[in-house]
Amino acid sequence: MRLAAALPAQALHGKELLRIEPPSEEGLDPALVDFVTRLKAIVAARKHLALEALMASTFRVDFDTGKGPVAFRLHWRPQSASSPIWGILERVLALPGHRYSETLYVLPYVYARFPFDLDPLRHVVAVRDGVNLMAEPKPDAARVGILNRSIIPLANPVEPPVLIASNGFIELRHPEIGRCFAASADVYNPAAHRAFFEKRQGQWRWISLAAPTLKDPPGLNLQKSTIR
Repeated sequence: MRLAAALPAQALHGKELLRIEPPSEEGLDPALVDFVTRLKAIVAARKHLALEALMASTFRVDFDTGKGPVAFRLHWRPQSASSPIWGILERVLALPGHRYSETLYVLPYVYARFPFDLDPLRHVVAVRDGVNLMAEPKPDAARVGILNRSIIPLANPVEPPVLIASNGFIELRHPEIGRCFAASADVYNPAAHRAFFEKRQGQWRWISLAAPTLKDPPGLNLQKSTIR
């Protein structure tokens, strides 16, 4: 159900990179907005029981890990404030979502709007305008360019499950600049975690948090023939 919603964008030296605009959040179901707002507050407070209370009984934990709140707890150990799940959810919830229909919604928008003919394991997407490209992986390095919500190739493909820490740098391969780096907090990988929400019997429920975890993840193996 993904959309090829990338648009051309002007990059450094006139080289065009594809660009993904975040969807407008106007007109969202107020009940969905309230649900996501509550989820953000729960994540900020690290309340794992309240988090599990928002899940559907069939909540899917990744693609091959299990279903339900109990499987989620066993997999992520959210009882600990240092569990990686909290950082993952903070990143997911910091970005706009994509509305598939009036009853199905996903956070963030990156996977849903990523082009079909690009390999998600070989690219990241800048999630704002004015993302600095640096000559070295450090804050005071020379700036060699900028990204404006652009799709850019990774220097090395990632492997599932994709977990990109938000407190470092990621190496990229710009088609004209060559090797460069961006703060990992400024980009998101389309194969990383996304959270799905569905309206069932008039109420919104959180139905999954998934990133591909299989050797040949569903939906990704079909794109291998498009890799250049």
